[in-house]
Amino acid sequence: MNSVSEPIYVERDGVWVEASIRTYSYSSRTGNRFTVQYRDNGRLETDVVAQRVRSVAEAKAAGIEVSEFDLSTQAGIEQMLAAHNEWRSPHNLPDLVWSETLANHAQTWAERLAAQERVEHNTSDDYGENIAKSSNLVLSPTAVVNLWGNEIQDYDYGTNRCQPGKVCGHYTQIVWRDTEKVGCGMVRKDNGWEVWVCNYDPPGNYRGQRPY
Repeated sequence: MNSVSEPIYVERDGVWVEASIRTYSYSSRTGNRFTVQYRDNGRLETDVVAQRVRSVAEAKAAGIEVSEFDLSTQAGIEQMLAAHNEWRSPHNLPDLVWSETLANHAQTWAERLAAQERVEHNTSDDYGENIAKSSNLVLSPTAVVNLWGNEIQDYDYGTNRCQPGKVCGHYTQIVWRDTEKVGCGMVRKDNGWEVWVCNYDPPGNYRGQRPY
């Protein structure tokens, strides 16, 4: 558990909370000491002793409620799907359902992007697509969707446009009324570079149309 940006759980005020390792040190006198960044408020805490730190595997084994950090399990898939539907719910939109066909398609594209460490859209199909990339922070499915969903602050429903100089198309795809299915894939490399791809069917973001 010595990888910078590795997701961990830290005991803070008697509660286990999600964080990332920023730096660490070791001495024979004090053992491992960590600088961590909490994911809920972004704050750093230094000189955190090892007794307050658990890896994701250790947290799961101890019965601590933890996030998923990939899509290799049903729990990760359910987290990704739930995160999408939480953004749709305030607009009374139908829940999306998971599509393995879309997930396989997204995984193939994610692997291609990861191999070259670049981000670009797949223009060879008729699916909607959202992409997220990180090179210094391990993301969870919920965190990925919230990156896109938080673009709501840059979307003007009245004009059906993004704020000047801003991006909001990831958000509008999530809440596109006619979209019914979603499937996602991701790749995380040993150097910390990771990419997440979600495909949507039917696609959204038709010019001149509002999402809902």
